[in-house]
Amino acid sequence: MDKRLASRLVLVILMLWCCSDPAIAGGGTPNAVLTGTVNIVLANPRGIVVITDSNQTERLSTGEPFTSSLPGQKLFRIDDKTVCTIAGFGATYLASFPEFTSSAAGVLNRYVEELRNKGGDHTFREKLTSLAFLFRFQLAGIGNLQHLNLAQVGDYEFELILAGYDIDGTTKVGKVSLSTSLSPNGVFSPVVKQATEKTVVADLVYETAGVGGAAVENILTYPSQLAEEPEVGRYAMSKAADGGGSLTTAEMEALAKSLTHHSSVVNQHYISGGRIWSPVGGRNQIAILESGTIRKLDQPLLAFEERRVSTKNFGLITGGTFDSRRAPSGSGPVIESGQGFLALIVKARFLGGSIRLDDAYYFDDDFTDANFYYSGGVLGFDRSNRITDCVLRLGPHVDRTSPAIQELINGFPWKRVQ
Repeated sequence: MDKRLASRLVLVILMLWCCSDPAIAGGGTPNAVLTGTVNIVLANPRGIVVITDSNQTERLSTGEPFTSSLPGQKLFRIDDKTVCTIAGFGATYLASFPEFTSSAAGVLNRYVEELRNKGGDHTFREKLTSLAFLFRFQLAGIGNLQHLNLAQVGDYEFELILAGYDIDGTTKVGKVSLSTSLSPNGVFSPVVKQATEKTVVADLVYETAGVGGAAVENILTYPSQLAEEPEVGRYAMSKAADGGGSLTTAEMEALAKSLTHHSSVVNQHYISGGRIWSPVGGRNQIAILESGTIRKLDQPLLAFEERRVSTKNFGLITGGTFDSRRAPSGSGPVIESGQGFLALIVKARFLGGSIRLDDAYYFDDDFTDANFYYSGGVLGFDRSNRITDCVLRLGPHVDRTSPAIQELINGFPWKRVQ
């Protein structure tokens, strides 16, 4: 790479390093994890309604859950035509590693800032898959700092729903669910359990997430059980007549509020001392999207504690051609993730050089005559990438039988795999 290209690459790596905030620890365990929620997305040709609650769950040192006094932001504006919700893992303050405090809100806030600074159009799928990669990376980092046991790994499960309009104007709803695993030698790994993308055509499309999602799914599947309630009864009639496609956004908003209330009631628990633990509840956060844009976003932003992300830096690289074939012999690689930042590389072109796959996300990129290296880190090489005359070299500790590695090997026309 010549000096001008190298300088440009340095400039577009926007380092995102924020200080930690012990206030998010609350009054529970030293490494308290804020979890719990319900997310509901209802979408039809008339528009999209997104609603979440605000309650968060913490645990005492005994493991007993309680409802945090701190409301959690669970609804986020990604851009003018897309919002997302989060459920499960919310935040943790690592008492032993304060410089690595992390929150889901912090990751999303920084991602939104990167998109805004870079400008341009980004497809729905690009946003969905890049967010999935970011959270896999983030959770893997903070989980492996703590020597978790099997009883703790469930606190790091995570769900994200993305809803909005694609570049061509189609209405989309996507969901990513990350489960967790712990190897016999204690290595913590987030695992993609679900990654779906639905296009809204005529019927009502819905998606739910969080501990309160099961109750909502049950009502949406069998609305006759609560048909005496006006909002659910209206939905039941519309579902029978046209699959829910005739519901207005106002009717969908009323239905979503009713569903959130029922989820809160169903999920209340009595715990020691006659206290009530409510993993679902608090003020609703609501977004309404119509005609290709966000029409309404209602949430108590001033009530939320500031959330920061202070693990590894990451930056977004979009567009451009990087030609290493003109570089002097023995020069360094074009992209080397893991050296102080996590790279998200989108719609770029690479000619020659070395590409490190560990802890980097590639989407809709072109590679010609390049050497790829992968040693076992978080992998984010999307099927939208295109390769020509490229070699893949796998490290000695890479499990070639895993589904992700099999997809990497067999999903692209590698010149050789070594």
